[in-house]
Amino acid sequence: MEEKLVTIVVLPYSKAHILKTRLEAKKIDCVLENLNWVGGTISYSTSVKVLEKDVPKAMPVLDNLLGTKATSPEPVQDKKERHVLVPIDFSLNSEKAGKMAYNIASHLGIKIVFLHCYINPLIHSIPFSDVYAYDPTLLVKMEYAEKDANKQFEQFIGKLSKSLGKEKWNEVASEFIIKSGYPDEDILAYAEKHQSQLIVMGRGGTSDVAETVGSVAVYVIYNARVPVLVVPEYSKTKELKDFSKVLYATNFDEKDFVVVDKLLELLKPFDVKLLCAHVGQPKGNGWDLARLEGMKDILQKKYEKKDFECKLLMGNDVLGALQKVIDEEKVDILSLTTHKRNMISRLFNPSFAREMVFHTKTPLLVFHA
Repeated sequence: MEEKLVTIVVLPYSKAHILKTRLEAKKIDCVLENLNWVGGTISYSTSVKVLEKDVPKAMPVLDNLLGTKATSPEPVQDKKERHVLVPIDFSLNSEKAGKMAYNIASHLGIKIVFLHCYINPLIHSIPFSDVYAYDPTLLVKMEYAEKDANKQFEQFIGKLSKSLGKEKWNEVASEFIIKSGYPDEDILAYAEKHQSQLIVMGRGGTSDVAETVGSVAVYVIYNARVPVLVVPEYSKTKELKDFSKVLYATNFDEKDFVVVDKLLELLKPFDVKLLCAHVGQPKGNGWDLARLEGMKDILQKKYEKKDFECKLLMGNDVLGALQKVIDEEKVDILSLTTHKRNMISRLFNPSFAREMVFHTKTPLLVFHA
């Protein structure tokens, strides 16, 4: 019986050829099949196929190309390789995140990479070892998983490109990756290996599926080394030029000024007011107020043309205090920095992270010091 070919990944045309070269160097036969989705929109994406028996040997080669926890980042010198990474699950939330990512990528003059991971019954049910047990039902399940992922990806990109409009869609170079794997691990691995400038993720509501997506978002927020922007389900769809106010939650760390630089660079040259807020304890607010004033003076001298405001918020409920300011000031983005040793870290233990991701309607931009 002739052995069937198995699709292990869908990659941009150039990356597919790199993978083919690496597989053949390992004596693994490889076949490339060009895809033509949405009337040519994704004509430069390629399906990479290997023989079923070679899947266990091919997966480590693929992981080395796209990134694993053990691989080191590649130097990114060419601006063409700089990108915004958008993990998608084909939901409305992913579409909303995709639109915002396109807006950001267009502003920064870099490309956008869409990444979708699905569970492949064949690849994720056998160990990468010398023993390979053949199960005829797995191949059928694998073919269904692959076709379903490709079909949904095609529909998603078609809908997103139509929503953005042909002219705007063509303003930003885009790449598309469909692979079997686990979203939380693969998102982090790709971002670290290829030095993503930003990860933009959608976040769902209260359904079981949304909770899974939310759990992935929490994991990525907590473990990523690059900035992460989480776009909630019920956030208002806005372009950067329409943003008027950003709230940065500070704990007076020296890294705050580095983060503010990155934040203002992202929002440059839009007329956005930056509101810096610190949630302090009812006692000892005099010293906190003095540090806030000092922070404002430093920022005002460095960014003379920017509008700054600093607020001291009192109370033990950090999330509640920030949400109150968000509502009162009509904040467009909440931004903060992860510091495991200070006040902000209280937002990032499992319960606080889940609460923030699921209940705020404001996009959350997280930097990592």
